[in-house]
Amino acid sequence: MGIAAYNRGSAAITTQINMQARPVEFEIIDRLNALPKFTDAGKPLGPIQFVYDPRGFWVAECPVTGYGFFYRTLGEAVRRWRVTIIAFDRGIWKSEVKQTE
Repeated sequence: MGIAAYNRGSAAITTQINMQARPVEFEIIDRLNALPKFTDAGKPLGPIQFVYDPRGFWVAECPVTGYGFFYRTLGEAVRRWRVTIIAFDRGIWKSEVKQTE
């Protein structure tokens, strides 16, 4: 085994260990951001946040005005908007507008 193969193997093992040490919220963020967007996904004017309502639905809302749209699942809400989930804070999934596309 050459030094390059050894370094690649060490890097792969380190990556796997670091991934296992990450909080579950980061795994969910990765999965939500990997979801394909709907073809008619909207581009918000600013950041939006996704909040679960105890009545059984998710709301994609403006953090300033509180105005929002209702969705059955968090996945559907994220797919309907061209945003990237960047944080989870006390039950609120925060996002920013996707710069690409």
